[in-house]
Amino acid sequence: MDWIGTIEREGHALSVAARHDFRATVPSCPGWDVDELVRHTGHSHHWAEKIVRERLDAPPSTDQVVVPHGNELGWYETGLATLLETFRAADPTDTVWTFSANRTVSFWFRRQAHETTVHRVDAEQATGRSTGIDADLAVDGIGEHLEVFLPMMARRRAEPGEGTLHLHATDIEGEWLVRFGEGTVAVEPGHAKGDAAVRGTAPDLYLWLWGRQDLTALEVFGDPELPAKLRRIGAA
Repeated sequence: MDWIGTIEREGHALSVAARHDFRATVPSCPGWDVDELVRHTGHSHHWAEKIVRERLDAPPSTDQVVVPHGNELGWYETGLATLLETFRAADPTDTVWTFSANRTVSFWFRRQAHETTVHRVDAEQATGRSTGIDADLAVDGIGEHLEVFLPMMARRRAEPGEGTLHLHATDIEGEWLVRFGEGTVAVEPGHAKGDAAVRGTAPDLYLWLWGRQDLTALEVFGDPELPAKLRRIGAA
């Protein structure tokens, strides 16, 4: 997966979409306009760039990345260029701080690829255009969401009840079984029958998991509470 190339493509597409209307509201991020979206994404880029460039073994403090209150797009674009330069010069196997079991620079390549893609979608939804998502990128992002974010969020948003939910991409190889326990979540890649199932294209599954579209574009079978539970736990 060309994560750095994805950051470049998606980062520039976000910038193009943002220029249409900086004051447009972002439907999937209540209380945000496009200007705030640009600041948030730029902060994420600067934060990850600092971790990788300095090979940090702990997260930067909040005052180490300062977000401007003017010329946010120029600051964002400069930060994107710096991020790409730093990532391309970095050894993906070097050890750095992350919030997952993967403690290498490659974690940040993947994370920023999906961070930037999701927020590019936000900018386009806010300003009335859409350029779609590549299926290979989407299926990789589904895996990241389920294997990295979902267990982490489950520890913070514990919900009672058990059950299994099968997710199935219909346009590319990609299947997962999500097992809900009492306040826990485990994910197993591969085909298996669950108490409920959600099927659709990888881009549609990706956007649904990240709360950027609802279930209407997907097929749902079995207990409807389980997809709703997955979204409540994994909401970002």
